[in-house]
Amino acid sequence: QLRAIQERNRDSADVRALLWEVKRLRALVLYADQLQRMLTTLPGPQGAILDTLRGKLKDEPCVKEFPRLPPGA
Repeated sequence: QLRAIQERNRDSADVRALLWEVKRLRALVLYADQLQRMLTTLPGPQGAILDTLRGKLKDEPCVKEFPRLPPGA
């Protein structure tokens, strides 16, 4: 979808800037997802924050689209 937007708006510096921002934010979300997958359950308030983050990340389109290796691969 982002490529299609870029193709339709090749001459727009504003659209180009927005697309770069979307790309940067998607990368940040994927990094946060990788980090939360490496963490185990945490006790207390930190655990509640991590659980909330996990809940929000699981519904992010870029997380759903990102290919995952099967466990043990």
